[in-house]
Amino acid sequence: MLGRSVENSIYISIIFLEINDSIKTKWIKMLNLGSSYKEIFNEIAIYSKDKSLSRVWKLLAKISDLSTLETGEKILEIANNLEKNKQLMEKRDSLLKAQKYKIVFLGSMTSIFLGIISGLAPLFATFISIFKNIEISDTTIKIIPFSLYAISIASTYFTSDIGMGKIKIKTIIFSSLAYIISYFIAKAIFTVLI
Repeated sequence: MLGRSVENSIYISIIFLEINDSIKTKWIKMLNLGSSYKEIFNEIAIYSKDKSLSRVWKLLAKISDLSTLETGEKILEIANNLEKNKQLMEKRDSLLKAQKYKIVFLGSMTSIFLGIISGLAPLFATFISIFKNIEISDTTIKIIPFSLYAISIASTYFTSDIGMGKIKIKTIIFSSLAYIISYFIAKAIFTVLI
């Protein structure tokens, strides 16, 4: 903290840490009994559960052998780097969140498109029969919706796995509902047209 002695700054920092009071008391005793900053920083590093934060405390312990001015400058530099890292992590998290919505949208659109195609499969089969003079069996027409559903689920699975790094059941359920609804709407439209 600018304008304060190093001891006072460390004391105030320890007071504001959200940790067990007995550990705070131990560190304050170390400070009052004249323990070196190196010892105090190493103690804090041992207690830190976050490995990256523990490394920062160990670094502070090493640079505390420098002059007070150099130590202060290094601490400010580390604090600035930590702040930049925090901002970058927040930016990364917001980008990942935006990516998540794109993936859900893409999976839903794929399911809707495939549901419409499967609902209109008898119509396509009729066109093929007329223009290509090929007979398509009823079994094939009945299998098409299930095979397209499998493709829809597989595409949702792989896009969510690659894009989000994990598969969410909610995404697969939402995609399945989009497929089923679009299938029945297309089927109803086909029935009305015939």
